[in-house]
Amino acid sequence: MKIITLILCTIVLLATGLPLINTTEWWIRIFDFPRLQIALLTILALILAYFFIDFKWEFKLPLMALLVVALVYQVKLVVVYTPLYKTQAKDSNMPIEGTSFSLLVSNVRMENEDKERFYALVKKYNPDILLVNEPDKAWAASISKLDGDFPYSVKYPQENTYGMILLSKLPLTESAVNFLVRDDIPSIFTRITLPSGSLIDFYGVHPEPPTPGTDSYKRDTELLIIGEKIRETGNPTIVAGDLNDVGWSVTSKLFRKYSELVDPREGRGLYNTYSVFVPLLRYPLDHIFYSREFGLLILKKLEDIGSDHFPLLIGLNYEPDTDNTEGLEKTNAAEEEKVEEKIP
Repeated sequence: MKIITLILCTIVLLATGLPLINTTEWWIRIFDFPRLQIALLTILALILAYFFIDFKWEFKLPLMALLVVALVYQVKLVVVYTPLYKTQAKDSNMPIEGTSFSLLVSNVRMENEDKERFYALVKKYNPDILLVNEPDKAWAASISKLDGDFPYSVKYPQENTYGMILLSKLPLTESAVNFLVRDDIPSIFTRITLPSGSLIDFYGVHPEPPTPGTDSYKRDTELLIIGEKIRETGNPTIVAGDLNDVGWSVTSKLFRKYSELVDPREGRGLYNTYSVFVPLLRYPLDHIFYSREFGLLILKKLEDIGSDHFPLLIGLNYEPDTDNTEGLEKTNAAEEEKVEEKIP
């Protein structure tokens, strides 16, 4: 048991320490994801170390102190996404017809053949805007039955799991499919016109994840390029999609600070959307970030549709004369320099 305990202690300390290295290598960045799981394993390591490691206390105590430091660090990252922490995005108490709307974001999983469950979900929640990640041509054909409900659209299905479709009941203008870092990974930009006549910038994204053989550089760059566009325009903005990243990662936090967007999960919950198939390894990979002009009406993780992602539903109210944020962070000089290094 002593050997097992020492191995576990080594694993959790490495899993905590490696992500502190400033690198885009996938085998390091992958440890950004399971912060809660690492924290639970660290608690287990502490308990086992106390009972089963028979070193002298002058050696045992530093090991346990390192484990405590690792635990505190992991919990500090995740606690932001619990009701124990303050909310950065304020609730709206004044939904007004013409300025409030709903957005449903769903990675349908290209291989998922249960398309009727997705169709039933959309009918049930009846969003004003629908963003679909991973549609191929078969999914696009199935989704076309929704065209009567959503007269405006931007469609770019692909066979490589990076297709994207945006459907809307609200008018879309200046729509474009962009390829910011790779010619086979699209993102969508459009401007949404609310019934009140107000215009909102919308970015639909699905960057490449850090996986064996790749790094996180292109994912990070794509988000920061969008962040630069948001800063240049200063328009009310929503960024949504499967970001293949967690809200507490260095990249995600840098993107939000640089573009001055909020994460409605902060102070409310994790809303883990991936993976449906592995409950013990779930992370919040699907995101909806937005600027200070929006008040939150509803945020809800929806039911399983046969995909490996749960859909995410949000309701927002556009309040241009109100700052609906609290404690909104901005980039400092060092972070600005880091952004400039990543943007080509």
